[in-house]
Amino acid sequence: MPIIERVAWDNARPEDIAYRFPKLTLKYGSQVIVMENQWAVFFRDGKAYDVLGPGRHTITSNNIPLLTGALKVLGIIGDIFDCEVVFVSNSQFRANFGGKAYSAPSGDIKYQAEIGFYGYLLYKVEDPKLFVVEFFGNRGASTSRDVENYIRGFINERIISEFGRHDIFEVVKNADATTDKVSLKISDEAARVGLKVIDCVFEGINIPEEARRFASGLGAQAMMMQYMKETAGELKGGEGGGAAAAGLGAGVGLTMPFLMAQQMQQAQAAQAQQLVICPNCGAKNPVGMKFCGQCGSSLSPPAKVKCPNCGAENPAGMKFCGQCGSPLTQTSEITCPNCGTKNPPGMKFCGNCGTKLG
Repeated sequence: MPIIERVAWDNARPEDIAYRFPKLTLKYGSQVIVMENQWAVFFRDGKAYDVLGPGRHTITSNNIPLLTGALKVLGIIGDIFDCEVVFVSNSQFRANFGGKAYSAPSGDIKYQAEIGFYGYLLYKVEDPKLFVVEFFGNRGASTSRDVENYIRGFINERIISEFGRHDIFEVVKNADATTDKVSLKISDEAARVGLKVIDCVFEGINIPEEARRFASGLGAQAMMMQYMKETAGELKGGEGGGAAAAGLGAGVGLTMPFLMAQQMQQAQAAQAQQLVICPNCGAKNPVGMKFCGQCGSSLSPPAKVKCPNCGAENPAGMKFCGQCGSPLTQTSEITCPNCGTKNPPGMKFCGNCGTKLG
């Protein structure tokens, strides 16, 4: 092969990240010209050796000592040698990304939401030697297009993998924090192949409305009920068909909806018992509180007056029955002799301390 006297990446375009000159025959004294925004990496047998920065370089054993040492080990002694030169741009590049990912399984029914995403990555080469080894050595890239395709696939793969670690509750309620974690993961992985991520921007995260409903407590319960309904329908519908034919079996298929319904009812009952709503301001207070923590109003049940005519209960202070219109006999509140709490008329025991009244 002819001896190359001059090597330069003269026709680099703004979108080109690297260019490979394969199978060059150089000599000591050949010129390697590196532009202001480039590096030149000497490459041989799948390994990167010396890196030259911007400028006009005359090849000597002094400026490519690593390659020269490797040639001597191989027994190649003389002024002429074979190698490859990979030029790498140190400019900033943009890579658009987009696709669909699934969240981690959520809840008792292991719900996974399909999440759409799109955005862009701003990056540059930080370690040209590592970059050349990873892309032109390990992955066999030859052109900038090869590198771009890998980077785009690399980004999507990392996003899909990272979303798979977060359930839909976290994605819906903390979308920004979740994408920040994904961006950090991409940055860490990119550094391992010689790249530096300047910015990772998620322009859109498409979460299905079904997933947003599921992320709320009522939505999760509704979907669980729907699952129970569909499972029961499949088991009932076919002789040897439906879910039973799929291997669930009648015992397992019927037991699962029953247990799920039982768990849901228990959760609803527990949730209802945990809070007391203030009749004055509507604030939620823990069970056991006697006065509202927001406005100070009593949380005791409102006093009732029983109509002597029809027996309907009416709020204390009403002069006529709201059911039949009969006059209501008003009696004064009963003060507890033990704790001083005022109790509604007709109470036999104090609602605060349990002391017998009257």
